[in-house]
Amino acid sequence: MTPLKWRQLFAIAVFFPCLALPFSADSREQTPADAAPAASPQQTPTEKPITPPPSAQAQPSALPGTPKAPPAGVQVARPGAAYESATVLRVTTRLVMLDVVAADSHGHAVLDLEAKDFSVLEDGKSQKVRAFGFQHPVAETPKFTKQSLPANVFTNIPQFRLNSSLNVILLDALNTPLTSQSYVRQKMLHYIETMSTDSPTAVYTLGQKLRMVQDFTTDPNILKEAVKKAGGRASALLDNPVSGEETELYPPGFFDSLPDQAQAALQSFEAERTSFQTDLRVRYTMDALQSIAHWLSGYQGRKNLIWISEAFPLSISPDATVSSNTEFGAERNYGDDIAKTAAMLTDSQIAIYPIDARGLSTSGIFSASSSGGDRFGHRITGGPQLGNALSLESNNLTATHGAMNLLAERTGGKAYYNRNDLDKAVRDGVSDGSSYYMLGYYPENKDWNGKFRKVQVKVDRPGLKLRYRLGYYAADPGAYGKENGKQRARELGDALNLDHPVSTALFFQAAVLPPSAQSKSNIVVLYAIDVHALVLEHGEDGAEHADVECVVQAYNEKGKPVSVSGNTVKAAMNPETYKKVLQGGFPCRSEIALPEGSYLLRLGVRDSRTGLIGTANAKVDVPKLAEIKKDP
Repeated sequence: MTPLKWRQLFAIAVFFPCLALPFSADSREQTPADAAPAASPQQTPTEKPITPPPSAQAQPSALPGTPKAPPAGVQVARPGAAYESATVLRVTTRLVMLDVVAADSHGHAVLDLEAKDFSVLEDGKSQKVRAFGFQHPVAETPKFTKQSLPANVFTNIPQFRLNSSLNVILLDALNTPLTSQSYVRQKMLHYIETMSTDSPTAVYTLGQKLRMVQDFTTDPNILKEAVKKAGGRASALLDNPVSGEETELYPPGFFDSLPDQAQAALQSFEAERTSFQTDLRVRYTMDALQSIAHWLSGYQGRKNLIWISEAFPLSISPDATVSSNTEFGAERNYGDDIAKTAAMLTDSQIAIYPIDARGLSTSGIFSASSSGGDRFGHRITGGPQLGNALSLESNNLTATHGAMNLLAERTGGKAYYNRNDLDKAVRDGVSDGSSYYMLGYYPENKDWNGKFRKVQVKVDRPGLKLRYRLGYYAADPGAYGKENGKQRARELGDALNLDHPVSTALFFQAAVLPPSAQSKSNIVVLYAIDVHALVLEHGEDGAEHADVECVVQAYNEKGKPVSVSGNTVKAAMNPETYKKVLQGGFPCRSEIALPEGSYLLRLGVRDSRTGLIGTANAKVDVPKLAEIKKDP
């Protein structure tokens, strides 16, 4: 976009209050808790006569850098659930999108199916397929259309056009000992040497927080460096962070020398300690998955999450449970959090491909590094002791593989374990998720009660195996307004944190204007938000009503938070103004006062009706006050 067009776009933001509209704004210095009640990506409602929703149409072209339309005959749905609401009938319906991978008896992708070959059932009732498309890699290399944005203009709009699915490789150090991490890096480097260059790939690591090592790229050399930089990180939440095998916590004979009451107390303590560690691992893991869902929610099409780990402490399933691993001891209730995580992953069209980092598993009891005893110092010499130890180890491994299968089945991916060709498993996962059919339907059941709905897809051709997510959560489009204020504040704080990946549920561009005499030494941020993902309520006054918040969080060069400020815009747009906003973006303006220095900014926008969030990173230098006054 040319600087002239940008000046025109931001003129809307500057002079918007001058328009003849009922319009109010609340601009003040705020904390993350005050700035706006945040939320994870929810569904997107709209108030207008029923037409094909934005998620089933071509992507908006008003904002520069928006990916171009896909090849003819291929429809791409915008991630997330789409709602349409008829003004007269006040009936809300949802477009449910399913990614379906079809393979023959040899595991080869089937590429010639048509819409008439598919049928969809929801909770056993037939549904009419309203949208159909097919995604298959083409020979052309993905185009990374790096935007030539004007100085001090930043965006969270994807920088390239896709002709394939996106792949995210998650190297899990939180749940994986160092020896397996080393094996994983070795196999990953081998995979990258022979990887296809038609699928953009990103690399993340998971410790006590999620960390991006490399954003999407198709360059093998860049990915190699990213994997090398990932390094090995010992997990503080594993008893034995080196090999993962059971470690003797007490000297031999000590436990047996204690009275029965003391032994029971120690066993209870160890069970609770193990449960506490597991609780933290589950929490950190769920936070990471939610962050990835935030980050990918605005990207078109299917995303394949290649999750390489030695332990998968949670299972995404309709009954929202944690794996019944006997290692866990006392159980915790994660139902609501897991259901929320599952909904975010499925709404963002993320398919999980879990890969066991151990390769072909063998018993740790017979390992050369094993001490030959359990955690209480009991010697495992044979007989019942050996049998019980082997049985416990087998149960734990079975529970882990069961969790992997559930993660894959519920999201439409595939699990890989008991194999030493980890590099081939990654390649298979990437290839498996690159060709898929897209089916969309409006559910006959309009009761959005938050419950899990089972989906079944059938094909009119024998011998084919279909894989797809097995359902979705019928989330209430108005549920965001009922969320606890503290929860919304915590989620906003996460979105504004530099450690959190940028969120793409709302696309926007923002101009960061350095201090000037006109701005009274404040930094001014002018936002242009893609209106297609906003909830607009058509009022009796004939205007389109919107409620949008924009926030800026400043950090110093060391990444320490300095200040935060936000603004709320409540707009009633007449048809003429609404047409301009559709073309140029919804405007919002924030100001923040910062002392002299260089700063990192996390810019954020949010739809107050649904909690959809978009964030982007920016930089700004604040000169001395005396220098600002010299400006003309």
